[in-house]
Amino acid sequence: MLARVMPRADRDLCQRPTPWDVLPWGPTIHLALFVHRVNGLAPGLYMLVRDPAKVGSLRAAMQHQFAWASPRGCPEDLPLFLLQEGDAQQLAAQVSCHQDIAGDSAFSLGMIAEFESSLRRYGPWFYRRLFWETGVIGQVLYLEAEAAGVRATGIGCFFDDPVHHVFGFNDTLFQSLYHFTIGGHVEDPRLTTLPPYSLDH
Repeated sequence: MLARVMPRADRDLCQRPTPWDVLPWGPTIHLALFVHRVNGLAPGLYMLVRDPAKVGSLRAAMQHQFAWASPRGCPEDLPLFLLQEGDAQQLAAQVSCHQDIAGDSAFSLGMIAEFESSLRRYGPWFYRRLFWETGVIGQVLYLEAEAAGVRATGIGCFFDDPVHHVFGFNDTLFQSLYHFTIGGHVEDPRLTTLPPYSLDH
């Protein structure tokens, strides 16, 4: 699932896997994961660096005590790093406006943007493009979750500053832009389905 959000930044644009060939810039969004219930992964905090060339800048900007260990069995071409092992369920819910879905899921994540450098390089108008990239990541995760037999949802309400504090971001170099969670399906009885529009003439 996580391999599908990798744009393969080392390749020319036309050689990148779909849908990453539609964004004409290098990846600017990385995934800070709160892992709760994933087979083969210890619960805890992880980072998926979507452009391996950015590992150094992320490490320098984050908590210095993080382990940055490659999980056992992780594919060599997937730059996923265990930062800190432990139960992150309550923490994930707290930073997501106290929404249980962030802690009750298999995992949740924050989409962390290379904020300041992107705006300096391209200009303020690029702020919108950062959200385009988070949107494409979200759509890929929706599809991958369905294919895996689980469900996914975006989390629009989250507390930026506590997220930054957890991971150690102290300035505007990196900013949390969007959150997401993936896990088992829960039926919400508040939702209703209405019949489609009538075609009576």
